[in-house]
Amino acid sequence: MILLAFFASRYNDTDTVSRPVYDTVVQERDNARAEIARLEAEVTRLQQENRDQATRIAELEKEIAELRRQLAKKDPLEVYNAEAVRSRTAIVDALAKAVKADILREKIEGLDVSAQGDALRFQGAGLFASGQGGLSGQSLRIIRLLGDHLARQLPCFSTGPSGKVDLSCNPDLVLIETVQVEGHTDADASQAYNLQLSMTRALSAFNEIAPDSARDDHPPMLGFENLLDQPVLALAGYGEMRPITDNDTLQGKAANRRIDLRFIMYVPPGKDLIPHRVEDIERISAELKLRGGEP
Repeated sequence: MILLAFFASRYNDTDTVSRPVYDTVVQERDNARAEIARLEAEVTRLQQENRDQATRIAELEKEIAELRRQLAKKDPLEVYNAEAVRSRTAIVDALAKAVKADILREKIEGLDVSAQGDALRFQGAGLFASGQGGLSGQSLRIIRLLGDHLARQLPCFSTGPSGKVDLSCNPDLVLIETVQVEGHTDADASQAYNLQLSMTRALSAFNEIAPDSARDDHPPMLGFENLLDQPVLALAGYGEMRPITDNDTLQGKAANRRIDLRFIMYVPPGKDLIPHRVEDIERISAELKLRGGEP
């Protein structure tokens, strides 16, 4: 019994702790668990706040984009330029439709006309033979008819003695700056030769669209002017430098031997200050009134 009591006392001395120590350890453990729970709750709160902030930021960005879109619609300059593009598209499409009807009525083969954004394009084997500078035959007839159609489109979008801007057909007072008759060639021969050849082709088309003397059925074509009192009709030759397809086949070469009628619309000047450009639109109205237009 004495020995058993001895061993029992030894066991208690080495494997047990006092109550105060035990309570301290338990308290520290509970405190740590509570701190972990608090920190986890804080992390969750911050994550939720970030999600809320991200959602709000996205909403604000959407609102800003919508306001900018509405502002662009109300910006007189944006409205003016958008209407200029719309009017140009309508002019080119109307001309393409009219000329296609001419080709069908005249039963012309080997000649194609198409609307190409800001340009009316004439191409095909029936337009120019290789090395040919001037229009002839049926292609000459079609370009003359183009001049008739153009004479009916230009008055409402130009000034000068032949122009007549009218709100009934041009409510936003958009104006044509230039109608450029452009000549093109295939890649045969030298570049210098092709440049001269393309100018000859452009001049041939130009002379049919704007003959020296006005025909009885439409006003003088050079009487259609821009705001600088310059005729809107102009011409340019690009040689082989602006092909629309490769020159490896006869069909490709025929397509590149073409005439483009390119419409360049007037854009109000000004670099940095929108108000300056808006004022210029107002100046257009004032000038048109002085020139006898009806804005």
